[in-house]
Amino acid sequence: MRQKCCFWLVLFACSVFVSACLSFKIPPLSLPENYLESIELSKKIEIRGDLLSPVETSTVFSPIDRVVCLIRLRNVLGKIQLRWKWYAPDRVLARDAGNIVINADEKYLDVVTASDPLRPSSLEKEEGDWTVCVFINDALAGVQKFVVKK
Repeated sequence: MRQKCCFWLVLFACSVFVSACLSFKIPPLSLPENYLESIELSKKIEIRGDLLSPVETSTVFSPIDRVVCLIRLRNVLGKIQLRWKWYAPDRVLARDAGNIVINADEKYLDVVTASDPLRPSSLEKEEGDWTVCVFINDALAGVQKFVVKK
């Protein structure tokens, strides 16, 4: 009986010691494919290196401003289609950019920036709360709201 008890005690002590010495490394989570990192609205954009960058970001614009929707994607693994749909305050579609193919060569791209402008002629018609929806491969990826007022 005593041998059986000692066996279990030694086995328990060994298992505690071994489990204390073991560690499991959890790999860092990687970004999902075609990850939409940001949506920004600005009055204009500029090119910095190979990427677009917003200038004068805002969510409030005048009817004479040009509104540019700039998106930043990460981890682009293949060809994708981007699309912007701009909705006026009355929720009527004011502009549809149509499908724009990005990365047609299907190379891995760490960062991609793309933009679509809404011209002032569209804004002159209606002041109020506007919405721009961004689609990646026909799936809604993000929504940004902005205000047009005098």
